[in-house]
Amino acid sequence: MNKYFIYFFTISILISCRKEITLNLANASEKVVVQGSIEPGFPPYVILTRNQGYFDPIDSNTYNDLFIYEDEISKIKVFKLDKTEIIDSIELSYEMIGDIAVFTNLNLTIDWTTFSQEGFRYNLEFNWNETLITSTTTIPFSNPLDSIWVEETDNIQDNKYNYDINAILTDPDSIGNNFLIRSKRLEHWIIDTLASNGTPRNENDNSLLLVDCGPDVLVNGESFETRFPRPSGQGGFPNGSYKSSRYKTFIDTYPYNIDSILLPEDLVLIKFSQVDLAAMKFWRGVVRNSTAGNNPFSEPMNLSSNIKGGLGSWTGYGSRYYLVPIIKDTTITTEYVPTIFDIF
Repeated sequence: MNKYFIYFFTISILISCRKEITLNLANASEKVVVQGSIEPGFPPYVILTRNQGYFDPIDSNTYNDLFIYEDEISKIKVFKLDKTEIIDSIELSYEMIGDIAVFTNLNLTIDWTTFSQEGFRYNLEFNWNETLITSTTTIPFSNPLDSIWVEETDNIQDNKYNYDINAILTDPDSIGNNFLIRSKRLEHWIIDTLASNGTPRNENDNSLLLVDCGPDVLVNGESFETRFPRPSGQGGFPNGSYKSSRYKTFIDTYPYNIDSILLPEDLVLIKFSQVDLAAMKFWRGVVRNSTAGNNPFSEPMNLSSNIKGGLGSWTGYGSRYYLVPIIKDTTITTEYVPTIFDIF
């Protein structure tokens, strides 16, 4: 009996000794978040949002409230420099592309092949909340892939119709060729479940998704084989595959019977880029944060930023594009010429 008395007495003491602790966390100061890009032959673009506190409420207005619009900032200017000398400049204007507020320049009289060039530095500058926001980036010289090919995947149990995109790259014999890879399914066909006759629907990716980013320290000057797995767009390590053409069964509601339809293969756009050191540190951080997922043992980290007065990244891309149909044993050696809609 005594031992039970001691047990309950101990529990009562522990419960009575509990004390409610309230943490007064300092509010995060409001900062501008920059997502900016410039690459050869295209106008630069900048998307501006504001940061949000970790514990701030999220509701139906949160998405629109994050964007920064033209009446909140001064004119955004981009300066082209040859080493330290400014040789050209442009202003970016406000555009709505879909439901996203974008600052760019769609002036058709500007020759972007002479403004946006590899080997030059580009400074970004504007004022927001009485703060001067600046950044600088370079467009590195791009490095082409030797070849790209499609082969059946072997990393899942049922690999029928599932394919990987592989490539061979020869890295230049100089340190500092930082790689960044993005991919986008321009075509990914599924059966429209809302249709009664098995109508195929293109469920393509809305934008280029980040596959990986890193330095060339371990592969400097070497020729090596690599793989470009499909990213999910929801975070996590990119380990997906792509679909070849395949027959898919469906149930026709009227008259009720089981039928099948041939769905075309995926059509994938690969963007293979070189970025400078500051951009690589930012995007490498994005990759590491994304692939950490919900791992409780992962180390939290802040993203490196090259934005003075704000957060985010202003990135120059030396890019090569490749259009890859997911057809068995397809090999691609020629480059794809992108349109302005392909670079986002």
